[in-house]
Amino acid sequence: MEFDYRTGDCRELLKTVPDASVRLVVTSPPYNIGKSYGKYKDKIALNDWQDLINDTTKEVCRILTPDGAFFLNLSPVPLGSSKEIIPLPFLGYQIFKDNGLYLRNMITWTFNNMQNCTNRLSGRYENILWGVKDIDNYIFNLDDVRIPYLTKGGGRNPTDVWYFDRVNNMTKKKLNLSHPTVYPLSMIVRIVKMATNPGDTVLDPFAGSGTSLVAAKIMGRNGIGFELDEKYREECMRRLETEGTMPASVFDEMNEDAEKK
Repeated sequence: MEFDYRTGDCRELLKTVPDASVRLVVTSPPYNIGKSYGKYKDKIALNDWQDLINDTTKEVCRILTPDGAFFLNLSPVPLGSSKEIIPLPFLGYQIFKDNGLYLRNMITWTFNNMQNCTNRLSGRYENILWGVKDIDNYIFNLDDVRIPYLTKGGGRNPTDVWYFDRVNNMTKKKLNLSHPTVYPLSMIVRIVKMATNPGDTVLDPFAGSGTSLVAAKIMGRNGIGFELDEKYREECMRRLETEGTMPASVFDEMNEDAEKK
């Protein structure tokens, strides 16, 4: 397995990746809500944010194999002084269509550990858009992600509503992670299992602390990560050497738990 973590603007770094060489791109870009990432200023005009996602998606489509997939995690977010909720997943869908991707599922990722609102209902979900280049030809390893039946062999197809706890500050402190937004590892392992085969390449253009690369290593895939801030490289490398050695079987039980909430 090979792992490549590069520092720089993903829009430029993506141009160095050969055509049709990546089976899966999975990522969660900045949501434009003022998170403190470092070099990246997470508070830009909405149209500039859309340009960032569109430019990234255009290159993603070029580097994906014909049967490849793009899993894009986005969330409804408050915008401006009025705090009107902007459904970023809807904007993401339009960007998918503008670049020729087909939507297979808009997965709803639910969780509990988040701040409570006082002037609207508290948000408890984000979406993951599953886009494919060819609606009739894409990787979907259903048997690898089935939820075991309790009383008989086999298992059922997971639904498009997933429960995975967010990585809270206590967990980040325990893992010595400074990145403000860290994916649940078990959720990305599920995506890697269902959308790739052993030896495939997984790429994350907003790699952060490297969760996507760690999931790729656990599942026997190659990983490429792009990140604007050099300071997160050490976190990714350390995680590859520690969490990346976990056996894949650990996550079978986690997938089962994800359907019980």
